[in-house]
Amino acid sequence: MPTKQITRRQFIQGAAALAGGLLLSSCALQKSAKVSKPTAVDQVTLGRTGLKLSRLGIGTGTRGGSVQRALGSDGFNRLIKHAYDQGITYIDTAENYKTHALVHDAIKGLPREKLFIQSKMPGVPEKPLEVLDRYRSELGVEYIDSLLVHCAVRADWDEECKRLLDALEEAKVKKIIRAHGVSCHALPALAKAAQLDWVDVNLVRVNPQGLHLDTPAERWDAGSDASNVPAVLEQLAVMRK
Repeated sequence: MPTKQITRRQFIQGAAALAGGLLLSSCALQKSAKVSKPTAVDQVTLGRTGLKLSRLGIGTGTRGGSVQRALGSDGFNRLIKHAYDQGITYIDTAENYKTHALVHDAIKGLPREKLFIQSKMPGVPEKPLEVLDRYRSELGVEYIDSLLVHCAVRADWDEECKRLLDALEEAKVKKIIRAHGVSCHALPALAKAAQLDWVDVNLVRVNPQGLHLDTPAERWDAGSDASNVPAVLEQLAVMRK
């Protein structure tokens, strides 16, 4: 049966109603007597971290970051400034996207304390803290709000990446990063992440077309299978309360 198509607006509205949608890391909705309907630019609390960010973020990895890089520095700067002016304070990047330098230039002049910058580290570097120092230099920041293990697919990803997990915990203690977590690209990794107290942020692949969702296969490109994702997300929501 073909995937039912919905509009981007419908998707964002639906995601907002499900307490954050795009950043599925248990962002709690802020309750206000004056505001009854959540919006994409509401400032919400990121799970149990106490950190604040806009519910909707702006990504820098479309087609591996090639779309953003093609904008050039001036075009990307205008994009980020426009997003910020609309209330979007959450910026997502990664080493693999090759957009750290673009973000560095684009956030100049913006109040750092109002931004939430998330990046991701692939593989298990020999010296993760040195790599993290390079990220901070590339981004032009003293700290990174959220640093994720990038593209986890295996059920034992936490054991496979133990050196990286330990390093990110050390970085969090040193306040070089404010939260750590994982970007999952397969159901076994997603299910394991739901069980780990170490995970502050679990970035889950959800999109309006239902494409490239996590499957039981331990591969990032295995296809799309949304049938098991809701149960894992429910487990996430229960465990992060």
